[in-house]
Amino acid sequence: MPECQAGVTTPRRALELEVHGIGTVDLGLADLTRRGAVLLVFVSEECPTSAMALRRLGPLCRGWEEKGLSTVAIFEDPLEVGARVARRFGWTGTVAAEDPPYETSRAYNLDSVPTSVLIGRDKALVEVVVGWDQPALVRLLGRAEEMVGSKLDVPSETEPLAKPGCSSKAALDPRLAAAVAAGGTDEIEEMFARGWTDGLPVVPPTRARVDAMLAGRDGSLVLGAVPPSGAVATLERVAACAVLAGCLPSYFPVVMAAARAALDPRFNLHGQAVTTQPAGQLIVVNGPIREAIGLNSGMGALGPGWRANMTIGRALRLLVSLTGGGMPGKLDRSTLGHSGKIGFCLAEDEETSPFEPLHVERGFDAGKSVVTLIGADAPLSVSDHRSRTPEDLAWVLGWAAASTWSTNWWPLEEPSVFVICPEHAAMFREARWSKDRLRNYIFDAVHKPARELRRGETTPSVHAAGDLAEIPKWRTPESIVIVVAGGEAGRYSAVLGPCTGMGFEIISKEVD
Repeated sequence: MPECQAGVTTPRRALELEVHGIGTVDLGLADLTRRGAVLLVFVSEECPTSAMALRRLGPLCRGWEEKGLSTVAIFEDPLEVGARVARRFGWTGTVAAEDPPYETSRAYNLDSVPTSVLIGRDKALVEVVVGWDQPALVRLLGRAEEMVGSKLDVPSETEPLAKPGCSSKAALDPRLAAAVAAGGTDEIEEMFARGWTDGLPVVPPTRARVDAMLAGRDGSLVLGAVPPSGAVATLERVAACAVLAGCLPSYFPVVMAAARAALDPRFNLHGQAVTTQPAGQLIVVNGPIREAIGLNSGMGALGPGWRANMTIGRALRLLVSLTGGGMPGKLDRSTLGHSGKIGFCLAEDEETSPFEPLHVERGFDAGKSVVTLIGADAPLSVSDHRSRTPEDLAWVLGWAAASTWSTNWWPLEEPSVFVICPEHAAMFREARWSKDRLRNYIFDAVHKPARELRRGETTPSVHAAGDLAEIPKWRTPESIVIVVAGGEAGRYSAVLGPCTGMGFEIISKEVD
Protein backbone atom coordinates (compact mmCIF):
# COMPACT_ATOMS: atom_id res chain seq x y z
CA MET A 1 0.00 0.00 0.00
CA PRO A 2 1.40 3.45 -0.88
CA GLU A 3 2.11 5.71 2.07
CA CYS A 4 -0.90 7.90 2.92
CA GLN A 5 -0.25 11.52 3.80
CA ALA A 6 -2.36 13.82 5.97
CA GLY A 7 -4.61 15.94 3.82
CA VAL A 8 -5.63 13.11 1.49
CA THR A 9 -9.41 12.92 1.64
CA THR A 10 -10.90 9.62 2.70
CA PRO A 11 -13.17 8.14 0.01
CA ARG A 12 -16.78 8.78 1.03
CA ARG A 13 -18.01 5.43 -0.27
CA ALA A 14 -15.58 3.72 2.07
CA LEU A 15 -18.09 3.91 4.94
CA GLU A 16 -21.21 2.95 3.02
CA LEU A 17 -21.25 -0.55 4.49
CA GLU A 18 -23.39 -3.16 6.15
CA VAL A 19 -23.26 -2.55 9.89
CA HIS A 20 -24.10 -5.28 12.38
CA GLY A 21 -27.69 -4.92 13.57
CA ILE A 22 -28.45 -1.93 11.33
CA GLY A 23 -28.18 -2.89 7.66
CA THR A 24 -26.56 -1.02 4.80
CA VAL A 25 -25.87 2.53 5.92
CA ASP A 26 -23.43 5.39 5.56
CA LEU A 27 -21.60 5.26 8.87
CA GLY A 28 -21.27 9.02 8.73
CA LEU A 29 -17.57 9.71 8.60
CA ALA A 30 -18.07 13.34 9.55
CA ASP A 31 -20.04 12.32 12.65
CA LEU A 32 -17.47 9.73 13.66
CA THR A 33 -14.52 12.09 13.32
CA ARG A 34 -16.23 15.09 14.88
CA ARG A 35 -15.48 13.70 18.34
CA GLY A 36 -11.81 13.25 17.59
CA ALA A 37 -10.72 10.43 15.26
CA VAL A 38 -11.74 7.09 13.79
CA LEU A 39 -9.72 3.90 13.47
CA LEU A 40 -10.70 1.56 10.64
CA VAL A 41 -9.30 -1.98 10.87
CA PHE A 42 -9.73 -4.01 7.68
CA VAL A 43 -9.79 -7.75 8.39
CA SER A 44 -10.80 -11.11 6.93
CA GLU A 45 -12.16 -14.19 8.63
CA GLU A 46 -9.66 -16.54 6.98
CA CYS A 47 -6.55 -14.56 7.95
CA PRO A 48 -4.77 -15.59 11.20
CA THR A 49 -3.07 -12.19 11.44
CA SER A 50 -6.51 -10.55 11.28
CA ALA A 51 -7.58 -12.77 14.16
CA MET A 52 -4.52 -11.62 16.12
CA ALA A 53 -5.38 -7.96 15.47
CA LEU A 54 -8.99 -8.44 16.57
CA ARG A 55 -7.95 -10.34 19.68
CA ARG A 56 -5.35 -7.78 20.79
CA LEU A 57 -7.14 -4.57 19.81
CA GLY A 58 -10.73 -5.62 20.46
CA PRO A 59 -10.77 -5.35 24.28
CA LEU A 60 -9.29 -1.83 24.05
CA CYS A 61 -11.98 -0.46 21.71
CA ARG A 62 -14.58 0.34 24.37
CA GLY A 63 -12.12 2.49 26.30
CA TRP A 64 -11.04 4.22 23.11
CA GLU A 65 -14.64 4.97 22.19
CA GLU A 66 -15.20 6.62 25.57
CA LYS A 67 -12.24 8.93 24.93
CA GLY A 68 -13.25 9.93 21.40
CA LEU A 69 -11.55 7.35 19.13
CA SER A 70 -14.27 5.54 17.17
CA THR A 71 -13.34 2.03 16.01
CA VAL A 72 -14.73 0.05 13.07
CA ALA A 73 -13.69 -3.47 12.04
CA ILE A 74 -14.43 -3.81 8.33
CA PHE A 75 -14.66 -7.44 7.22
CA GLU A 76 -14.09 -8.60 3.66
CA ASP A 77 -16.67 -11.25 4.46
CA PRO A 78 -20.46 -11.56 4.81
CA LEU A 79 -21.78 -9.60 7.76
CA GLU A 80 -22.92 -12.67 9.69
CA VAL A 81 -19.38 -14.07 9.43
CA GLY A 82 -17.84 -10.80 10.58
CA ALA A 83 -20.19 -10.53 13.55
CA ARG A 84 -19.42 -14.11 14.61
CA VAL A 85 -15.66 -13.67 14.30
CA ALA A 86 -15.74 -10.31 16.11
CA ARG A 87 -17.59 -11.90 19.05
CA ARG A 88 -15.14 -14.80 19.14
CA PHE A 89 -12.13 -12.51 19.46
CA GLY A 90 -13.64 -9.90 21.76
CA TRP A 91 -13.95 -6.95 19.38
CA THR A 92 -15.94 -4.25 21.24
CA GLY A 93 -16.10 -1.61 18.48
CA THR A 94 -18.41 -1.36 15.48
CA VAL A 95 -18.55 -4.32 13.06
CA ALA A 96 -19.06 -3.65 9.36
CA ALA A 97 -18.76 -5.80 6.23
CA GLU A 98 -18.60 -5.51 2.47
CA ASP A 99 -19.31 -7.79 -0.46
CA PRO A 100 -17.37 -8.41 -3.68
CA PRO A 101 -15.88 -6.58 -5.52
CA TYR A 102 -14.79 -5.01 -2.21
CA GLU A 103 -15.07 -1.38 -3.22
CA THR A 104 -14.28 -0.14 0.29
CA SER A 105 -10.97 -1.98 0.39
CA ARG A 106 -10.21 -0.86 -3.14
CA ALA A 107 -10.93 2.75 -2.19
CA TYR A 108 -8.16 2.47 0.39
CA ASN A 109 -5.83 0.65 -2.05
CA LEU A 110 -5.63 -2.34 0.28
CA ASP A 111 -2.98 -4.95 -0.51
CA SER A 112 -3.33 -7.03 2.63
CA VAL A 113 -5.31 -7.53 5.81
CA PRO A 114 -5.21 -6.54 8.57
CA THR A 115 -4.67 -2.90 7.67
CA SER A 116 -5.32 -0.20 10.28
CA VAL A 117 -6.24 3.29 9.04
CA LEU A 118 -6.37 6.35 11.32
CA ILE A 119 -8.60 9.21 10.12
CA GLY A 120 -8.63 12.70 11.65
CA ARG A 121 -11.31 15.34 12.20
CA ASP A 122 -10.84 16.74 8.71
CA LYS A 123 -11.58 13.27 7.30
CA ALA A 124 -7.98 12.96 6.10
CA LEU A 125 -5.86 9.86 6.32
CA VAL A 126 -3.34 10.34 9.11
CA GLU A 127 -1.51 7.02 9.35
CA VAL A 128 -1.69 3.48 8.00
CA VAL A 129 -0.30 0.27 9.53
CA VAL A 130 -0.20 -2.86 7.35
CA GLY A 131 -0.20 -6.30 8.97
CA TRP A 132 0.36 -6.70 12.69
CA ASP A 133 3.06 -4.28 13.83
CA GLN A 134 2.81 -3.50 17.55
CA PRO A 135 5.39 -0.65 17.61
CA ALA A 136 3.78 0.99 14.57
CA LEU A 137 0.32 0.68 16.13
CA VAL A 138 1.60 2.32 19.31
CA ARG A 139 2.86 5.21 17.19
CA LEU A 140 -0.51 5.40 15.41
CA LEU A 141 -2.30 5.55 18.76
CA GLY A 142 0.07 8.31 19.83
CA ARG A 143 -1.19 10.34 16.87
CA ALA A 144 -4.74 9.50 17.92
CA GLU A 145 -4.05 10.75 21.46
CA GLU A 146 -3.11 14.15 20.04
CA MET A 147 -6.45 14.28 18.22
CA VAL A 148 -8.72 13.20 21.07
CA GLY A 149 -6.77 14.93 23.85
CA SER A 150 -6.72 11.86 26.10
CA LYS A 151 -4.33 9.07 27.00
CA LEU A 152 -5.21 5.82 25.17
CA ASP A 153 -4.36 2.28 26.21
CA VAL A 154 -2.04 0.51 23.78
CA PRO A 155 -1.64 -3.19 22.88
CA SER A 156 0.84 -4.95 25.11
CA GLU A 157 4.28 -6.00 23.91
CA THR A 158 3.34 -9.64 23.41
CA GLU A 159 5.19 -11.85 20.95
CA PRO A 160 5.04 -11.73 18.05
CA LEU A 161 5.48 -7.97 17.88
CA ALA A 162 5.23 -8.12 14.09
CA LYS A 163 3.56 -10.52 11.69
CA PRO A 164 2.78 -10.10 7.98
CA GLY A 165 -0.85 -10.13 6.94
CA CYS A 166 -2.75 -12.00 4.25
CA SER A 167 -3.68 -10.90 0.76
CA SER A 168 -6.70 -8.61 0.68
CA LYS A 169 -9.56 -9.91 -1.42
CA ALA A 170 -9.54 -6.50 -3.06
CA ALA A 171 -5.99 -7.21 -4.25
CA LEU A 172 -7.17 -10.00 -6.53
CA ASP A 173 -6.79 -9.58 -10.25
CA PRO A 174 -9.70 -7.34 -11.38
CA ARG A 175 -11.04 -10.04 -13.67
CA LEU A 176 -11.02 -12.50 -10.80
CA ALA A 177 -12.72 -9.98 -8.52
CA ALA A 178 -15.38 -9.42 -11.17
CA ALA A 179 -15.93 -13.17 -11.37
CA VAL A 180 -16.32 -13.31 -7.58
CA ALA A 181 -18.86 -10.50 -7.74
CA ALA A 182 -20.78 -12.35 -10.46
CA GLY A 183 -20.98 -15.45 -8.28
CA GLY A 184 -18.24 -17.51 -9.87
CA THR A 185 -14.44 -17.66 -9.72
CA ASP A 186 -11.40 -19.66 -10.60
CA GLU A 187 -10.91 -21.16 -7.14
CA ILE A 188 -7.36 -22.31 -7.78
CA GLU A 189 -6.18 -18.88 -8.90
CA GLU A 190 -8.00 -17.30 -5.97
CA MET A 191 -5.98 -19.46 -3.57
CA PHE A 192 -2.77 -18.26 -5.19
CA ALA A 193 -3.96 -14.66 -5.04
CA ARG A 194 -4.66 -14.99 -1.32
CA GLY A 195 -1.25 -16.49 -0.65
CA TRP A 196 -2.73 -19.74 0.65
CA THR A 197 -0.34 -22.07 -1.15
CA ASP A 198 3.15 -23.50 -0.94
CA GLY A 199 3.69 -22.76 -4.62
CA LEU A 200 1.55 -25.69 -5.78
CA PRO A 201 -2.22 -25.65 -6.35
CA VAL A 202 -4.32 -26.31 -3.24
CA VAL A 203 -7.88 -27.41 -2.54
CA PRO A 204 -10.05 -24.40 -1.52
CA PRO A 205 -11.05 -24.88 2.15
CA THR A 206 -14.78 -24.33 1.84
CA ARG A 207 -16.98 -24.55 4.91
CA ALA A 208 -18.33 -27.91 3.76
CA ARG A 209 -14.85 -29.36 3.20
CA VAL A 210 -13.50 -28.15 6.54
CA ASP A 211 -16.57 -29.50 8.36
CA ALA A 212 -16.11 -32.86 6.63
CA MET A 213 -12.47 -32.90 7.74
CA LEU A 214 -13.46 -32.11 11.33
CA ALA A 215 -16.08 -34.89 11.28
CA GLY A 216 -17.93 -33.47 14.27
CA ARG A 217 -14.86 -32.49 16.29
CA ASP A 218 -14.86 -29.13 18.07
CA GLY A 219 -13.17 -26.78 15.63
CA SER A 220 -12.64 -24.13 18.32
CA LEU A 221 -10.33 -26.42 20.32
CA VAL A 222 -6.95 -24.66 20.68
CA LEU A 223 -3.88 -26.82 20.06
CA GLY A 224 -1.38 -24.06 20.80
CA ALA A 225 0.61 -21.25 19.23
CA VAL A 226 2.28 -21.99 15.90
CA PRO A 227 5.87 -20.74 15.58
CA PRO A 228 7.41 -18.59 14.36
CA SER A 229 4.63 -15.97 14.46
CA GLY A 230 2.79 -17.47 17.43
CA ALA A 231 -0.63 -17.43 15.76
CA VAL A 232 -3.15 -19.70 17.49
CA ALA A 233 -3.83 -23.08 15.91
CA THR A 234 -7.42 -24.13 16.42
CA LEU A 235 -8.53 -27.56 15.29
CA GLU A 236 -10.55 -25.80 12.58
CA ARG A 237 -7.43 -24.12 11.22
CA VAL A 238 -5.54 -27.43 11.22
CA ALA A 239 -8.48 -28.94 9.33
CA ALA A 240 -8.34 -26.08 6.82
CA CYS A 241 -4.65 -26.80 6.23
CA ALA A 242 -5.47 -30.49 5.73
CA VAL A 243 -8.09 -29.53 3.14
CA LEU A 244 -5.67 -27.19 1.38
CA ALA A 245 -3.08 -30.00 1.27
CA GLY A 246 -5.51 -32.44 -0.34
CA CYS A 247 -6.03 -34.78 2.64
CA LEU A 248 -8.98 -37.11 2.93
CA PRO A 249 -10.90 -36.90 6.24
CA SER A 250 -9.56 -40.35 7.15
CA TYR A 251 -6.05 -38.86 7.25
CA PHE A 252 -6.97 -36.16 9.75
CA PRO A 253 -6.19 -38.11 12.96
CA VAL A 254 -2.58 -38.44 11.74
CA VAL A 255 -2.45 -34.74 10.84
CA MET A 256 -3.73 -33.84 14.33
CA ALA A 257 -1.11 -36.02 16.00
CA ALA A 258 1.62 -34.46 13.85
CA ALA A 259 0.39 -30.97 14.73
CA ARG A 260 0.40 -31.76 18.45
CA ALA A 261 3.94 -33.10 18.15
CA ALA A 262 5.11 -30.02 16.24
CA LEU A 263 3.59 -27.65 18.81
CA ASP A 264 5.24 -29.42 21.74
CA PRO A 265 7.80 -26.84 23.02
CA ARG A 266 10.44 -29.56 23.27
CA PHE A 267 10.38 -29.93 19.48
CA ASN A 268 11.51 -26.30 19.06
CA LEU A 269 9.53 -25.68 15.88
CA HIS A 270 10.37 -21.99 16.17
CA GLY A 271 14.07 -22.62 15.69
CA GLN A 272 13.46 -24.99 12.79
CA ALA A 273 11.03 -22.60 11.11
CA VAL A 274 13.28 -19.52 10.99
CA THR A 275 16.76 -21.01 10.63
CA THR A 276 18.97 -20.65 7.57
CA GLN A 277 19.40 -24.43 7.69
CA PRO A 278 17.45 -26.50 5.12
CA ALA A 279 15.79 -28.76 7.68
CA GLY A 280 12.15 -29.79 7.49
CA GLN A 281 9.93 -31.90 9.72
CA LEU A 282 9.90 -35.65 9.04
CA ILE A 283 6.72 -37.48 10.06
CA VAL A 284 7.22 -41.20 10.76
CA VAL A 285 3.99 -43.19 11.17
CA ASN A 286 3.74 -46.55 12.93
CA GLY A 287 0.90 -48.88 13.85
CA PRO A 288 -2.40 -50.00 12.29
CA ILE A 289 -3.28 -46.55 10.92
CA ARG A 290 -0.68 -47.12 8.16
CA GLU A 291 -2.77 -49.76 6.42
CA ALA A 292 -6.09 -48.16 7.32
CA ILE A 293 -5.39 -44.99 5.34
CA GLY A 294 -3.03 -46.35 2.69
CA LEU A 295 0.31 -44.90 3.76
CA ASN A 296 3.24 -46.10 1.68
CA SER A 297 6.17 -47.82 3.38
CA GLY A 298 7.39 -49.66 0.29
CA MET A 299 8.69 -48.69 -3.13
CA GLY A 300 9.35 -44.96 -3.39
CA ALA A 301 8.54 -44.43 0.29
CA LEU A 302 10.43 -41.12 0.40
CA GLY A 303 9.11 -39.92 -2.95
CA PRO A 304 5.90 -38.92 -4.74
CA GLY A 305 2.93 -40.98 -5.88
CA TRP A 306 1.07 -41.69 -2.64
CA ARG A 307 -1.66 -39.30 -1.62
CA ALA A 308 -1.64 -40.10 2.08
CA ASN A 309 2.12 -39.59 2.50
CA MET A 310 2.31 -36.44 0.42
CA THR A 311 -0.76 -34.65 1.76
CA ILE A 312 -0.24 -35.47 5.45
CA GLY A 313 3.28 -34.07 5.32
CA ARG A 314 2.06 -31.11 3.28
CA ALA A 315 -0.72 -30.33 5.77
CA LEU A 316 1.80 -29.91 8.58
CA ARG A 317 4.02 -27.70 6.42
CA LEU A 318 1.04 -25.53 5.43
CA LEU A 319 0.21 -25.11 9.12
CA VAL A 320 3.76 -23.85 9.72
CA SER A 321 3.83 -21.57 6.68
CA LEU A 322 0.27 -20.19 6.61
CA THR A 323 -0.72 -20.11 10.29
CA GLY A 324 2.79 -19.82 11.73
CA GLY A 325 4.07 -17.42 9.09
CA GLY A 326 7.02 -19.69 8.23
CA MET A 327 6.89 -18.87 4.53
CA PRO A 328 10.16 -19.03 2.55
CA GLY A 329 11.58 -15.58 1.98
CA LYS A 330 9.62 -14.17 4.91
CA LEU A 331 10.01 -15.63 8.40
CA ASP A 332 11.44 -18.86 6.97
CA ARG A 333 15.03 -17.85 6.20
CA SER A 334 16.32 -21.22 4.94
CA THR A 335 19.21 -20.60 2.53
CA LEU A 336 18.27 -23.47 0.22
CA GLY A 337 15.51 -25.52 1.79
CA HIS A 338 14.77 -28.95 0.35
CA SER A 339 11.86 -30.80 -1.24
CA GLY A 340 10.89 -32.39 2.06
CA LYS A 341 9.71 -28.96 3.20
CA ILE A 342 6.71 -29.42 0.89
CA GLY A 343 5.70 -32.68 2.54
CA PHE A 344 7.78 -35.20 4.50
CA CYS A 345 5.82 -38.26 5.70
CA LEU A 346 7.09 -41.83 5.91
CA ALA A 347 5.42 -45.02 7.11
CA GLU A 348 7.72 -47.63 8.61
CA ASP A 349 7.58 -51.12 7.09
CA GLU A 350 7.19 -52.92 10.40
CA GLU A 351 6.38 -56.25 8.74
CA THR A 352 9.65 -56.34 6.77
CA SER A 353 11.84 -54.86 9.48
CA PRO A 354 13.97 -57.23 11.58
CA PHE A 355 13.97 -54.60 14.32
CA GLU A 356 11.42 -53.36 16.80
CA PRO A 357 9.36 -50.54 15.28
CA LEU A 358 10.25 -46.95 16.10
CA HIS A 359 7.15 -46.38 18.25
CA VAL A 360 7.82 -49.53 20.31
CA GLU A 361 11.40 -48.40 20.82
CA ARG A 362 9.97 -45.14 22.12
CA GLY A 363 7.74 -46.83 24.68
CA PHE A 364 4.41 -47.38 22.92
CA ASP A 365 2.52 -50.65 22.57
CA ALA A 366 2.99 -52.36 19.22
CA GLY A 367 -0.75 -52.21 18.47
CA LYS A 368 -0.96 -48.43 18.90
CA SER A 369 -0.86 -45.96 16.02
CA VAL A 370 1.82 -43.36 16.67
CA VAL A 371 3.26 -40.35 14.88
CA THR A 372 6.92 -39.45 15.51
CA LEU A 373 8.24 -36.05 14.42
CA ILE A 374 11.93 -35.44 13.71
CA GLY A 375 13.73 -32.35 12.41
CA ALA A 376 15.71 -33.63 9.42
CA ASP A 377 17.66 -32.68 6.34
CA ALA A 378 17.07 -34.05 2.83
CA PRO A 379 17.75 -37.77 2.23
CA LEU A 380 21.21 -38.81 1.04
CA SER A 381 21.03 -42.02 -0.99
CA VAL A 382 23.45 -44.76 0.07
CA SER A 383 24.19 -47.46 -2.51
CA ASP A 384 25.72 -50.72 -1.33
CA HIS A 385 25.45 -53.73 -3.66
CA ARG A 386 28.72 -55.44 -2.69
CA SER A 387 28.83 -55.91 1.08
CA ARG A 388 28.60 -59.54 2.13
CA THR A 389 28.71 -59.11 5.91
CA PRO A 390 26.58 -56.98 8.25
CA GLU A 391 29.78 -55.35 9.53
CA ASP A 392 30.75 -54.15 6.05
CA LEU A 393 27.25 -52.86 5.33
CA ALA A 394 27.02 -51.06 8.68
CA TRP A 395 30.43 -49.47 8.00
CA VAL A 396 29.25 -48.18 4.60
CA LEU A 397 26.03 -46.78 6.05
CA GLY A 398 27.87 -45.04 8.88
CA TRP A 399 30.56 -43.47 6.72
CA ALA A 400 27.96 -42.29 4.21
CA ALA A 401 26.50 -40.29 7.08
CA ALA A 402 29.90 -38.90 8.06
CA SER A 403 29.61 -35.98 5.62
CA THR A 404 26.05 -35.00 6.54
CA TRP A 405 25.63 -31.57 8.11
CA SER A 406 29.37 -30.86 7.77
CA THR A 407 32.49 -32.81 6.95
CA ASN A 408 34.31 -31.56 10.06
CA TRP A 409 31.59 -30.58 12.54
CA TRP A 410 31.88 -33.52 14.94
CA PRO A 411 30.34 -34.72 17.20
CA LEU A 412 26.69 -34.08 16.43
CA GLU A 413 24.16 -33.79 19.25
CA GLU A 414 21.00 -34.06 17.14
CA PRO A 415 19.71 -37.24 15.48
CA SER A 416 20.50 -38.64 12.05
CA VAL A 417 17.78 -40.84 10.58
CA PHE A 418 18.81 -44.00 8.70
CA VAL A 419 16.10 -45.40 6.41
CA ILE A 420 17.20 -48.99 5.78
CA CYS A 421 15.83 -50.65 2.65
CA PRO A 422 14.45 -54.23 2.84
CA GLU A 423 17.42 -55.85 1.03
CA HIS A 424 19.87 -54.26 3.45
CA ALA A 425 17.57 -55.10 6.37
CA ALA A 426 17.55 -58.74 5.28
CA MET A 427 21.31 -59.00 5.84
CA PHE A 428 20.93 -57.77 9.42
CA ARG A 429 18.03 -60.20 9.95
CA GLU A 430 20.06 -63.16 8.72
CA ALA A 431 22.90 -62.21 11.06
CA ARG A 432 20.42 -61.68 13.91
CA TRP A 433 21.54 -58.14 14.55
CA SER A 434 19.36 -56.07 16.83
CA LYS A 435 18.73 -52.38 16.26
CA ASP A 436 20.99 -51.55 19.20
CA ARG A 437 23.80 -53.65 17.74
CA LEU A 438 23.53 -51.84 14.38
CA ARG A 439 23.34 -48.45 16.06
CA ASN A 440 26.36 -49.12 18.27
CA TYR A 441 28.40 -50.54 15.39
CA ILE A 442 27.79 -47.42 13.28
CA PHE A 443 28.66 -45.20 16.23
CA ASP A 444 31.91 -47.05 16.96
CA ALA A 445 32.94 -47.22 13.29
CA VAL A 446 32.69 -43.54 12.42
CA HIS A 447 35.38 -41.51 14.17
CA LYS A 448 38.42 -39.45 13.21
CA PRO A 449 41.48 -38.01 14.97
CA ALA A 450 40.89 -34.45 16.10
CA ARG A 451 43.74 -33.14 13.94
CA GLU A 452 41.89 -34.28 10.78
CA LEU A 453 38.81 -32.32 11.80
CA ARG A 454 40.48 -28.95 12.40
CA ARG A 455 40.43 -27.87 8.78
CA GLY A 456 37.68 -25.34 8.30
CA GLU A 457 34.67 -25.11 10.58
CA THR A 458 34.63 -27.46 13.55
CA THR A 459 33.46 -27.74 17.15
CA PRO A 460 34.92 -26.60 20.48
CA SER A 461 35.26 -30.29 21.39
CA VAL A 462 37.64 -30.84 18.49
CA HIS A 463 39.73 -27.77 19.36
CA ALA A 464 39.97 -28.88 22.99
CA ALA A 465 41.04 -32.43 22.15
CA GLY A 466 44.58 -33.69 21.57
CA ASP A 467 45.70 -34.29 17.99
CA LEU A 468 45.28 -38.06 18.20
CA ALA A 469 42.06 -38.05 20.21
CA GLU A 470 39.36 -39.96 18.34
CA ILE A 471 36.20 -37.87 17.84
CA PRO A 472 32.95 -39.73 17.00
CA LYS A 473 30.50 -38.41 14.42
CA TRP A 474 27.70 -38.43 17.00
CA ARG A 475 27.80 -37.49 20.66
CA THR A 476 26.01 -40.73 21.64
CA PRO A 477 24.64 -43.82 19.86
CA GLU A 478 21.13 -42.58 20.73
CA SER A 479 21.57 -39.88 18.07
CA ILE A 480 21.28 -42.63 15.45
CA VAL A 481 17.63 -43.32 14.54
CA ILE A 482 16.82 -46.40 12.45
CA VAL A 483 13.65 -47.21 10.51
CA VAL A 484 12.98 -49.67 7.69
CA ALA A 485 11.17 -48.73 4.48
CA GLY A 486 11.49 -48.96 0.71
CA GLY A 487 10.99 -51.29 -2.23
CA GLU A 488 11.83 -54.99 -2.02
CA ALA A 489 14.38 -54.75 -4.84
CA GLY A 490 17.38 -52.47 -4.82
CA ARG A 491 20.17 -52.07 -2.29
CA TYR A 492 19.66 -48.36 -1.69
CA SER A 493 19.21 -47.06 1.81
CA ALA A 494 19.29 -43.41 2.88
CA VAL A 495 20.44 -41.19 5.69
CA LEU A 496 18.77 -37.92 6.63
CA GLY A 497 21.16 -35.47 8.20
CA PRO A 498 20.28 -33.64 11.40
CA CYS A 499 18.78 -30.26 12.15
CA THR A 500 21.58 -29.23 14.46
CA GLY A 501 22.16 -26.44 16.95
CA MET A 502 18.44 -26.33 17.82
CA GLY A 503 18.36 -28.41 20.97
CA PHE A 504 15.15 -30.07 19.80
CA GLU A 505 13.80 -33.42 20.95
CA ILE A 506 12.14 -36.13 18.88
CA ILE A 507 8.43 -36.08 19.77
CA SER A 508 5.99 -38.98 19.46
CA LYS A 509 2.22 -38.66 19.81
CA GLU A 510 -0.41 -41.38 19.79
CA VAL A 511 -3.06 -41.09 17.09
CA ASP A 512 -6.50 -40.62 18.62
